[in-house]
Amino acid sequence: MFRLFRYLTLQIEPTSACNLDCKICMRRNLERPVTFLTLDNFKRILDSGNFRYVGLHGWGEPLLNHQLFEMIRYAESKGVSTNLTTNGTLTRENIDRIFSSGLREIAFGVYDKELFSRSLPQIAELIREKSKQGSTIPKTYLDITVYQGSSAQILNLIKLAVELQLDAVILHRLFNVYKVDPSIEYISAEEEDELFAEVRRLARMLKLELYLPPKHSFPCRIVKRSIFVTVEGKVTPCCFLPEFYLGSALEQGVGKVMRSKAYTEFVKNMKQHPICSKCQW
Repeated sequence: MFRLFRYLTLQIEPTSACNLDCKICMRRNLERPVTFLTLDNFKRILDSGNFRYVGLHGWGEPLLNHQLFEMIRYAESKGVSTNLTTNGTLTRENIDRIFSSGLREIAFGVYDKELFSRSLPQIAELIREKSKQGSTIPKTYLDITVYQGSSAQILNLIKLAVELQLDAVILHRLFNVYKVDPSIEYISAEEEDELFAEVRRLARMLKLELYLPPKHSFPCRIVKRSIFVTVEGKVTPCCFLPEFYLGSALEQGVGKVMRSKAYTEFVKNMKQHPICSKCQW
C-alpha cells in the first residue's frame, strides 16, 4: 500500500491554537488542549516517510507556532516543498520570515469577505514585498470555501484576488458532515454547476490560474495523495477525520502506519465509513 502512494503529501498540524473562531471551522467540535508541534517532533515525523511536499495546516492558525519557519527551512533543506495555509491575520508581522524561510506556497483561506477585509492590507503588503524582491516564491493563493453564505461573494473575491496580484485562486466545497453550525449548508449541485461555469468564464477573461474541486469519488483523491498528522503526532487519513487515529507518527513512523492492516482496511472500506460515505469534498 505504501509503495503505491510513495511520494505523497504530508499534511501536518503545527498547532491547535487559533486567533479566530470561524463559524464554519470544525475545531469548535474538537475538545483538545492548546498544543504546539515542536521542531524536533516535526523532524521526526517528516523523516519517517518519503515525502516530496508538506502542507502546514490543520485546526489552528499555523503562524501562532513560533518554530514554524524553522520547520519550513528544515523541510526545504531536505528537498521537500512547503505550503502554508493561513487566515492571513498575522501576515504583516511575519513577512520577513516568510521570505527568508524559503516557503514555496502560501494560501490565504477565506469564507467571508467582511472577515477577510482584516487580512487584505497585510496580504497586499506581502505581495508588494515579493515584487520588490523580484522573487517568484512563495506562490500566493486565495483559497475560498464555497457554501450558501459565500456563493454570492465569490466572483467579487476572485476579482479582488486579481487586483491584489495573487498568483491563483482555489475553490473548495464546505465540509459540514459534522454539522458544526446546523444553519450552514452547501449549495445544491445545480447551483454549483452554475457557479463554477461563471467562475471559469471570469478566470478566462482575467487570465487567472484557477483550481476547482473535481467530483467526489472513491477511493478519495485526498487519501490517495496525502496523509494527515495531528499536532499530537497522531496519524489519520484525512484532516476531516481528526479523531480517527490509525497510529502514531512519533512511535511507529508514518510509513509503518500506512503499511498497517488498519490503514489498508480503511482504504478498502472507505465507501462505508460513516463520515467518508457522506463527504463531497
